[in-house]
Amino acid sequence: MWKKFVFVICLLCMIPALLAQEYRWRVGVDYFFDNREYKHSSLTDPQTIHGVWFNTLGGVSWDSTHTIYAGVDLLRKTGTKKTIDKTDIIIYYQYRKPKTLFQVGTFPRNEVLPNYSDFFFEDSVTYFKPLIQGVFFQLGNDRNFFNAWMDWTGYATSTNRESFFLGFSGKASKKILFADFQSYLYHYAGTLPANPDYGVSEQMQIMASAGLERKEPDSFKWLLSAGVFAGVERDRKAEETYKPVGFVARADAEFYGIGTETRFYTGDARMRLFPRYGGDLYWGTPFLRGSSYLQSKWYIRLLESNRVSARVNCNIHVSEGKVLLQQTLSVTANISNFFNPKKKESHIWTNIFR
Repeated sequence: MWKKFVFVICLLCMIPALLAQEYRWRVGVDYFFDNREYKHSSLTDPQTIHGVWFNTLGGVSWDSTHTIYAGVDLLRKTGTKKTIDKTDIIIYYQYRKPKTLFQVGTFPRNEVLPNYSDFFFEDSVTYFKPLIQGVFFQLGNDRNFFNAWMDWTGYATSTNRESFFLGFSGKASKKILFADFQSYLYHYAGTLPANPDYGVSEQMQIMASAGLERKEPDSFKWLLSAGVFAGVERDRKAEETYKPVGFVARADAEFYGIGTETRFYTGDARMRLFPRYGGDLYWGTPFLRGSSYLQSKWYIRLLESNRVSARVNCNIHVSEGKVLLQQTLSVTANISNFFNPKKKESHIWTNIFR
C-alpha cells in the first residue's frame, strides 16, 4: 500500500514540472537540384545532383533557455535503386539566450555556420553532409559575434580514418562598416589500429576581410568587401607543406527578391594535395586549385516565408580561362510549432503584384 502511495506522490510532484515544459516539433522536406555543366574544366567533373531530405525533429524546452532535440533525416537520391540512400540521426542539447548560443551533439550545419562561403564548404557538403557532430558556441548577435566549433567527421576504426574540424569565426559591425573572418583546421589522421600506409595530413584556412554592408528591409540590400585568404596544407608522411596566400573580394546585391552573390580569388593555387586525397581532405570548391577564380551566383527568391522557401540560381564560374555554368533549384518546406517570430512573406511575386 505504501508503495502505491509513494508512486502517487511522485506522480503529483512531476505533473507541475511536466506542464511547465514546452514541447516542440517540426516536419519538413529539403529538395535540391544541381546541374553542373563543367565539361571543359580539368579541376572538377560535370554532373547532375538531385535529391530530397525528409526531416523530423522533436524537442522539450524548459526555462525558455534549455532544449533537448532529437530527430531523423532521411535522404532519397533521385535515380538510385535504394528506398533510402542515407539516414542521419539528430540528437543535441541547446542553451539559448539573446546573445549566447551553445549546442552539443548532432545538429544542422546551416543553422550555425551560414557565414562560411563555398571557399570553405562546397555545395555538395550542404547536400550530403548537412549535420555537425560536435560542439558549437557563439556570443553576440548577427552583426557582432564570435563563435567556436568542433565537428567530428570521422571516428577511427580498422577501416575508417580519424578526422575532425576545429573552427572559429566572427564579425564586428558599426553602421555600414564591418570586419569579419572565417577559419578552420581540418585534421585527417589514420586508423585504429594504426595502418603504416596512412599518415597524418591537415589543411588550415583563414579568410579575413573588411567592407561595407547595408540592408534595407524588404527592398535593397548590398555588400562590398575585400581581404586576404591564407592557408597551410601539410602531408606529414610525405613531408610536404604548402602555404597558399591570395586576395579575395566579395560583392552582393539584392533588390526585391532578385540578387547576385559574387566572389573573386587571385593568388597562389590551393588544394595542392587534392590529386592524392581529393574530397577526403578538402571540403571547399575544387575551382580554388587554380590561381584565380570568379564565382557569380544570380538568383531569384521565388518564395520566402516562415514555412516555405524556394530559390532558383544560375551560377557562373570563371576558371582556367573558361566560363562554366551551373543551375540550381532549392525548396524547403516545413510545418512546426516552433515559436519563432513570424517571418513576413517576401519574394519576387509579392513585389511584382503588390
